[in-house]
Amino acid sequence: MGKQDWRDGEMRDGIRKVRNARASKQAGKDVYSFKVPYRDANGKQTSETFATHTAAVRFRNKVRRQRDEGMVIDAKAGRISVKEYSETWLRAAQAKRPGTYAEYEKRVRLYIVPALGGRQVRAVTRGDIQRMINDLEGRGFAPTTIRSAYRTTVGLFRSAQVLDRIIHSTPCVGITLPELPNREVEVLTAAQVRAVAAKMPERWSAAVTLAAGTGLRISEVMGLTWDRIDLEARTVTVDRQMTQKRRLGPVKSKRSKRVVPMPDMVAEVLRAHREAFPPVVRDVPDADGKTVHRTALVFTRPDGTPAISGNVRRPFVRARAAVGLAASVTFHVLRHTYASLLIAGGTHLTVIRDRMGHSSIAITSDTYGHLYPQEDGRTRGVIDEAFATDDDPDDGAAGQPARA
Repeated sequence: MGKQDWRDGEMRDGIRKVRNARASKQAGKDVYSFKVPYRDANGKQTSETFATHTAAVRFRNKVRRQRDEGMVIDAKAGRISVKEYSETWLRAAQAKRPGTYAEYEKRVRLYIVPALGGRQVRAVTRGDIQRMINDLEGRGFAPTTIRSAYRTTVGLFRSAQVLDRIIHSTPCVGITLPELPNREVEVLTAAQVRAVAAKMPERWSAAVTLAAGTGLRISEVMGLTWDRIDLEARTVTVDRQMTQKRRLGPVKSKRSKRVVPMPDMVAEVLRAHREAFPPVVRDVPDADGKTVHRTALVFTRPDGTPAISGNVRRPFVRARAAVGLAASVTFHVLRHTYASLLIAGGTHLTVIRDRMGHSSIAITSDTYGHLYPQEDGRTRGVIDEAFATDDDPDDGAAGQPARA
């Protein structure tokens, strides 16, 4: 039985032939479409209609293949625009840490939606993703910024594929990204740290010494409370940070929770800071919007309210200029300085990872590995020393392998 015998409304091998009334009226003759019924990801009966039999066969085969593989994709849901889907995706991301959500929202708003927002999620291709990357590169964005935008794009489409099952595969494959420059971290000398601290306003001076002496991130410094400092045991407990909304939130990762030994010079500076700015216990809201912490912050604004990173960064820029340091020296360089001093003292890489609160040792190694002294001479010496023995070659023991 050929296509010419295929009656209107008849189903053949999973495809129904239907007369398209509007198209038939416009053409002045019968025009037929081809409908493929199937069940969506929720088990609801639905269908897709195609202008040609070939397209219908292709879709039917795809649906059958996905069904056989246990993958049911809601094809109609995939029609949602990237902009609409990103709003849904961001709402789910609000459960993450405030800083993480803020970064996601910024990248979606500034990079993803302008490039892909009007496209249907299911229609976005690998070429579209590559064009977005190329455009950002052509507009002069830094490689780190472009790679961050791409990571968020990957997360968005992976969610569409794996969690919401509205696309069969992600377009984020085989994308060429700009190379990262081999840029070594900047560090300061102890004299430079003291000089910058001396030029800071008295309210913020201790923050410089604390960051350089413990490696705390600026948000961790701003979120530090006096009950997390033990001046007698000389330790700092890091388990919170200050968000940009002046709320206490969780630290960056699980490994960011840590107890850091406090050098004597930091303890002395903090004692002096406490005398100059006596602790005031007050209510500080939590990032979850529900909890309130009754506590005393180490660093506050003059009116006693929570300080954020900008309150310290601005005077730091002025102090940096006053002592003649380059504009590339940011407050974060104090954290790098702490790590470099530990390395110079021979501290093991895993210990540095724990002190810095890095989520993995790979981050520590990639960031600070170049600061370690060249090991060529030492490794040669280790092997030479191991083989430089006075064993008699005729000694029977010399030929026996050692047991591990």
